[in-house]
Order: sequence, then C-alpha cells, then structure tokens
Amino acid sequence: MANPRLFSEYIPAKGPQINNLKVEVYYSLGGTNWFTYKNEARGYYLSVTPVDRSDRGGYMCESITLGRGVKKLVKEVSRQSKKAAEEAIILAKAYKNDLIQYVCRTEGIEVIA
Repeated sequence: MANPRLFSEYIPAKGPQINNLKVEVYYSLGGTNWFTYKNEARGYYLSVTPVDRSDRGGYMCESITLGRGVKKLVKEVSRQSKKAAEEAIILAKAYKNDLIQYVCRTEGIEVIA
C-alpha cells in the first residue's frame, strides 16, 4: 500500500490558532518515537490533531503545532494488509468521539456543529 493514510477528515472547530480538527487513520511501522523515546507498536493508529487550514488561492495550506493532539493504536499488526486496514477503520470509529472530546477538553477547542 503506497499511502499509509487510510482515512482522513476535517471537523470545523474554533480554538487558539486553529479552525479544524484533523481526524486520521494511518499505518505506522512502529519503532522508537524520537520525541518521547518510547518504542511504539507497528499497526494502525487513529489521530486527532488541531490544525489551521486556509485557502491560498488554488491550494490549501495546513499549519499544526508539534505536540498538539492525540493518537491511539487501534490495531496492532505484524504486517500491513487490506483486511487489517478495513478492520482498523471500523475499530477507529469506536474511539473517534472520545479522542475528539479529549483534544477539545485539553486544548480549549469547541467543535462547530
């Protein structure tokens, strides 16, 4: 699979220096996280990241602040596969709202309905 991003959506929100929450399901090879120095599992992750998106006349620009947001391992695997990816997307739906609420609470963000 060429693209490790399986699912991505933007949820309109307002907060300090952001206007959207980016929700993604992606595959990661795992290994050492050089920011936390912890070993991370290989598998499929769900992430929710506050972003500032703007239209720059024909293309979208997206700004993030390192360290903002959260991610959760939804399916640990030994190798990437289409079946595991489909299962990960289904599993991510169960955690999506909890992660969105967590990011909103910790970052002072409000989702725009």
